[in-house]
Amino acid sequence: MGRKPLGEERGAGAKPVKKRASKAKKQKKDVNRAARVLEIMAAFNVEDRYLGNAEIAERTGIPRPTVSRITATLVDEGYLNYQSRIGKYEVGPRVLALSYSLIARLQIYTRARPFMEELAKEARAIVGLGILDGLNVVFIECAMGDQLYSQRVMVGFRVPVAFTSIGWSCLVAMNTPRRTEVLEKLEVLYPSRSSEIASNVKRAIADVWAHGFCISEGAFGAGANAVSVPFLDKDGQQILAFTMIGSDAILTRRAIESIWGPRLVRMVEQFRAAGEPAPEVASAPRA
Repeated sequence: MGRKPLGEERGAGAKPVKKRASKAKKQKKDVNRAARVLEIMAAFNVEDRYLGNAEIAERTGIPRPTVSRITATLVDEGYLNYQSRIGKYEVGPRVLALSYSLIARLQIYTRARPFMEELAKEARAIVGLGILDGLNVVFIECAMGDQLYSQRVMVGFRVPVAFTSIGWSCLVAMNTPRRTEVLEKLEVLYPSRSSEIASNVKRAIADVWAHGFCISEGAFGAGANAVSVPFLDKDGQQILAFTMIGSDAILTRRAIESIWGPRLVRMVEQFRAAGEPAPEVASAPRA
């Protein structure tokens, strides 16, 4: 008896293995390309208005020829503007269309500004509100007091989760599985400092549950301390944190523990009472 044709042997409508493999490979390539586009857009931050292809390649780890091809496409599509005078790119206006929905939703947090301004003036410090963005926290609101601390902090300012009290506060607000996942990523990213990060986060969790806030010393630069309080939005989807940053001449650890930490917690409670209720942090950590 003769052997059946290959297509008939697999059943009607069956797709050859090579064709399926080719399709899967193409899909994976498309996903990788999209990821690289996002990495390139994320390379731009509030401190750098212009970036060249070499700088983008250095920040993202993407080969420069690939960066050049993608930035050319992004210019054509309006997501980047090219400044021929300096040979660099800046973020284009079309990016606003992508972020409009998030911006509109986050506008509710402008209601926190009066509370933040009052505390900033009282403490002669910077009071900020940040939202978790991957392994960083991005400031979405900021109030400047008559601070001695000279670091420029503004909306769009980005700080690492791993080494700042505002980042640790965001970790505290996570449920245990998500926090474990983020800590594993940080261990890969900072292998030589993984023990330090784990210790700081463990201490931050204990401090937040005991006092409502956690402290970092020198994380924003020499001579600067910070205290932060975690905050979940009303649907529990976005993780945020309020922070106070100032000169260590004012925000000493003793002053933070006795005055400014409790004062920041009280400010957050006042904001919640004014109309932005948030659920409790997911679950208390085990000893």
